Amino acid sequence: MAKPIVERVREIIEKRNVDCLLFTDLSNIFYISRFKGFEGIALIVPKDGAPKLYVPKLEYERALEESKNTEVHVYEERFEKTIKEALEECKCNKVGLPYYKVSFWLISALSKNSDNIKFVDISKDIMSVRSVKTFEEINAIKKAIKITEIGFAVALESLREGIRELELAAKIEYAFKTNGSLEVAFPSIVASGTNSALPHAIASTKPIRKGELIVVDIGAKYEGYCGDLTRTLSLGSVSEKLKDIFYAVLEAQKEAIKNIRPGIKASEADSIARNVLKEYGYEKYFIHSLGHGIGVDIHEFPRLSSKSDEILKPGMVVTVEPGVYIKGLGGVRIEDDVLITESGNTILSTYPRDLII
Repeated sequence: MAKPIVERVREIIEKRNVDCLLFTDLSNIFYISRFKGFEGIALIVPKDGAPKLYVPKLEYERALEESKNTEVHVYEERFEKTIKEALEECKCNKVGLPYYKVSFWLISALSKNSDNIKFVDISKDIMSVRSVKTFEEINAIKKAIKITEIGFAVALESLREGIRELELAAKIEYAFKTNGSLEVAFPSIVASGTNSALPHAIASTKPIRKGELIVVDIGAKYEGYCGDLTRTLSLGSVSEKLKDIFYAVLEAQKEAIKNIRPGIKASEADSIARNVLKEYGYEKYFIHSLGHGIGVDIHEFPRLSSKSDEILKPGMVVTVEPGVYIKGLGGVRIEDDVLITESGNTILSTYPRDLII
């Protein structure tokens, strides 16, 4: 049975030889305590005893209700003064802190007029812990994916010539809300025609026309965890060139998923997809990595990139999303969420990947 999240996080203390861990970012605090704050909150994980959550007065009652396995403290002093005093009270002179999630201002404020405090960067450590999901986390991700797939069904029902990208995105997000998703994992991407050649296109007032590709990249959140799926659709028939691109991307995705398993390098998974696109002559148009981990944040460890030195492990949930983007013509991306298992992988998303509707 997998260790509870707090125990897994606490192992970083011994590994990095620090007195405690300090988190001031919303995603790590939620990951450990299950409290979803807004700003001005901090969590100290000591060597022994329950983590200590510090919140302003307006967050106190909700923090008491939502947080799990934590001591909740309310503060009225300045944020940095409160944290500094809390570290002193916990006898934390050597503090593990994820630099990738903290401001330089806060480190400077905590270090000011103090010769005793020393910070150690634990960014890679906490990212590594978060990359392997617990049973409860996987179930939350599965539910987020199911709601995301409802969004695709609504998109297909609503898709017609003349509907604006923004309007379609709004219908998708309304479906998320009415099916139990409190928020989107990221702003919904609906990109048609030449806009589909922009990997992170922003849904616009552009009307969708027949004969265009439409990239729909969406993700619901459930109990704080993200789903992330992409389908490339068309309204009616498209050119043979666009069809060729679509089936090249689909084959690249299938080949990568077929080979994803524990022990494989993340960079190798990326290479497999890239080699398929090379055979079709589209490798230079694949301008991003193959995928990334998902969880509390939409982009987590590991990164399925040619530069990654990560080894895939059971319990990781990653996106597999090859894409081809040709300026002035259009783009194709197909994305599914994949769980690494002890013997291989399981595709968590089931929505059809057809092009023509």
